[in-house]
Amino acid sequence: MLNYTFCKAGLLVSFLFLANGCATPPQSKALLASPPDITTKHQINNVPFFPQQDFFCGPATLSEVFNYYGVEKDQQSLAAELFVPKLKGSFQIEMVAAARQAGFVAYAQEGNLAQLLSLVSEDIPVVVLQNVSTPWYPMWHYAVVTGYDLKKQLITLHSGDLANRVAEFSVFERTWARGKYWLLAALPPTKASQYLKPFIYTRAAQDLISVGKSSAGITALTQATKQWPDYWLPYFLLGNYFLSHDVKQANFWYQQGYKLATQESAYLNNYAYALNAIGCNQLAKQTIEQALRLAPKDANIIDSQQAIYQSKETAQCSMSSVSLH
Repeated sequence: MLNYTFCKAGLLVSFLFLANGCATPPQSKALLASPPDITTKHQINNVPFFPQQDFFCGPATLSEVFNYYGVEKDQQSLAAELFVPKLKGSFQIEMVAAARQAGFVAYAQEGNLAQLLSLVSEDIPVVVLQNVSTPWYPMWHYAVVTGYDLKKQLITLHSGDLANRVAEFSVFERTWARGKYWLLAALPPTKASQYLKPFIYTRAAQDLISVGKSSAGITALTQATKQWPDYWLPYFLLGNYFLSHDVKQANFWYQQGYKLATQESAYLNNYAYALNAIGCNQLAKQTIEQALRLAPKDANIIDSQQAIYQSKETAQCSMSSVSLH
């Protein structure tokens, strides 16, 4: 979905949180029946508020989140990166890209109300996409969720030119549902949460490396191994990064996640290559044979096997270099 915002300041007052119908929407209803195991009421302190300039709700919300984490960016400078003048708005993909360029883990997904409130309970302000008008006359808008009250069924947002606006869960959900429940948590690379999906977080961390923010990406991937120690992918990506920078460090990360990845042929192939690179030929042979049993027709693995069997064990290989499987 590539919605863009059309959020003129001032118009929002008349449209914002326009309630359609009386039935409680599904996520609000589920929340009433089974509230998440979080504190009953929470407000994130010190989230800055910057009244948006015309059509700048995207830049304004990112500026609020960035400054909350100590990264000084104003909405004017951010607008230069992500605002599309002809459309008078900002695409979600550009919001994610701007967060990434600022060194944040740009975690974006189709979320749900329980997850959203749970993130806020951990002092994580979250950008949401809403249609604050009607389905047949959409007015797309970004806001920052900063608080909630489970007992009163209220949510608090920095929105447009209004700080800490309060809305009922059900009214907010209707506007958010029209935006496909899209959320963006822009996180410092040292921060993760149990309420995030590990694959989406790990992919966002890898994306930092892909755009040249390697230090932030490595920090975020390392944080992922701490948040989800039984998830193999961050170890694999860390190993892959260091394979061309520091082969001993690559072996460290591959070895750390090895027991979690015994059914991942690509992981085993790269680990075998790394083992062979530090002279651990026998261990490399064992590992590449594991990979071949999983993917016997994989050309890359076959090439690795041939290269490994042409190599020899060297004095470099020691128990201090790598642990046995």
